[in-house]
Amino acid sequence: MLPVETSTEVLVEQATIAASATPAGRGAVGIVRVSGPRAMEVLHRLSPSVQPKPRVATLVHLQVEGVVVDEALALWFPGPRSFTGEDVVELQTHGSPVLLEVLLRHVLAEPGVRLAQPGEFTRRAVGNGRLDLTRAEAVVDLIDARSESEVRSAAARLEGALAQVLDRLYQPLLQVSAELEGALDFPDEAEGVEQGVRARLESALAEAVELERMAVAGSRLRRGGLVVLYGPVNAGKSTLFNRLAGSSRALVDDEPGTTRDALEANLVLGGMPVTLVDTAGLRADPGRVEALGIAKTRSLIDQADVALLLIPPGATDQSLATWRAEADETKRLEVRGKADLGGTAGLAVSGLSGAGIEALTAAIVERGRFHVPDTVVAHEQHLEAVRVARTALERAVQALEVAPLDVVAGEVGLALAELARLMGLDHSQERLDALFARFCIGK
Repeated sequence: MLPVETSTEVLVEQATIAASATPAGRGAVGIVRVSGPRAMEVLHRLSPSVQPKPRVATLVHLQVEGVVVDEALALWFPGPRSFTGEDVVELQTHGSPVLLEVLLRHVLAEPGVRLAQPGEFTRRAVGNGRLDLTRAEAVVDLIDARSESEVRSAAARLEGALAQVLDRLYQPLLQVSAELEGALDFPDEAEGVEQGVRARLESALAEAVELERMAVAGSRLRRGGLVVLYGPVNAGKSTLFNRLAGSSRALVDDEPGTTRDALEANLVLGGMPVTLVDTAGLRADPGRVEALGIAKTRSLIDQADVALLLIPPGATDQSLATWRAEADETKRLEVRGKADLGGTAGLAVSGLSGAGIEALTAAIVERGRFHVPDTVVAHEQHLEAVRVARTALERAVQALEVAPLDVVAGEVGLALAELARLMGLDHSQERLDALFARFCIGK
């Protein structure tokens, strides 16, 4: 295998970089991507007579040491009208891992060409002004998306939706900051500044509050929901878990206490990614290992968005009261199990036959509020920064009444700094390193 460079030093801008842009393994198509000033020389090394037109797929015969090794498509993107802002060549070959490694080794033999670091193509796009940091984050989020809702959110950010939202708040605050700084520099002309600034600060605060709402929804979308199945032993939890998961993941047996540890399955409900957890059954006087499982059950119930209480036929009122006490009523969803045995009322389900599954799924979505939020704000770091900015603006509005202008200016400056950090305007090296380390090589 080819070595991967792991240095976090500042990249040499004039180096030409190359990498395979497809995952490891066999496939119908493989892609080798090259970016930098020697991109066309690399193409001519592999196909000496080719004269590609910009942004037009050209059929080429790729040669290694004078021997044709593949018939492929070559795409030529002259800078700055390319993904990275530099000259870019993409070779679409057959997807043999051996072929891709042979081609890449031949490419890297060209003087001045080296293997790309993870995320380096996208990092160069940011450095050359082709993407801002919010769009760069959207690239990796689109690759990592687990549901259609995450795809839509990431795609909107890639089109610049988040950048526009942030800029709508950032630019007016920048003007307010300039006015406050001017008033501080020329205090004789500062009379009445507070009145002119107040309305714009209050408007900015309202924008920040709405942005925070979006950030909360986006953060929840990204982490997904948590549904915990709980109840007494032999209630049919594992059978229902297998039915909802679509496969026989959990062991099912008539012996009480079969499930002693939590078992997870990933679902998509209401367009949101959801983790479903089967837990150890609750009962008095469990064995030592089973007691550990029950303790874990209670911990998971505390974390759950929906605590799904599965009630077996013949449950007494006293038993029901005990089980209900395990979960807060705002998250608890009660369902009668083993509906195939008859005698059930209300929300009832049979994990064995599948009866009532659709109604149960709809009830889970409603109780957990697993509805796709209309948001382009997706990360915990977005939420943290927006909260800091919103709090700073609240203090700035309050300070207009009781504090000198330099205090107001300082709070506005703090809000601006947080928004700038999200937009990548400060380009802090640590944040860039952390972001692009999440990328795969070739992206």
